[in-house]
Amino acid sequence: MKKRPYTKVDYMKDRLQYARKYHGWTVEQWKKVVFSDETKINMWQSDGAIYTWKEPGQRDLPHNTRMTKKFGGGSLMIWSCMTSRGVDYASQVLQKTMDSDCYIEILGTSFKDTLDYYSWNPDDVILQQDGDSKHTSKVTKKWLKANNIQYMNKWPPYSPDLNPIEHLWHHVKSKLGQYDTPPKTKQELFKRFETEWYKFTKADMEPYYNSLPKRIEQVLRAKGGYTRY
Repeated sequence: MKKRPYTKVDYMKDRLQYARKYHGWTVEQWKKVVFSDETKINMWQSDGAIYTWKEPGQRDLPHNTRMTKKFGGGSLMIWSCMTSRGVDYASQVLQKTMDSDCYIEILGTSFKDTLDYYSWNPDDVILQQDGDSKHTSKVTKKWLKANNIQYMNKWPPYSPDLNPIEHLWHHVKSKLGQYDTPPKTKQELFKRFETEWYKFTKADMEPYYNSLPKRIEQVLRAKGGYTRY
């Protein structure tokens, strides 16, 4: 069955309100937005789709299958963001549960280093983050204000179609699934992730940022419902 985000009436209203708020934004305005997210990457099984090829009627050969391990063999939690000028310095989340303190530490290091790398001041960009409690806590908001970081308020839940970083996650996980052998350690997995993540260029970001006005238009047409993105 084809997957689609879970939506209910209240969430559709939130999505519609968001689309109305940002309807009319130009691509140049969207290019000031830094999209962020966390994702899990498994040691043995990529969460992304992996494809193989064989002739009709041909039996499965070793390259047509992949080994699995009970409970996935462990995983990494990654926080990262994308800008219109390229991707960031990705962060491996070492804590089992990412809280506000951990999030603020990432913002103060990886996020700020990324802005410095692309010659941006904090007030040059708008940070997108979802409505998770660690993102919206009083301590996080206080830190953002103290560091002159603008951010989007009231991100609509269950809206991966509005966050283009989801496409980058998909591409990276697909690439990780194409390695001949699984990583032996989490450190090796993270190095592989960095290798694939840093291959993204400014040119790779262009189509995603160019699509944002269309994404908003699609949400309006769907009256807050699911879109093809």
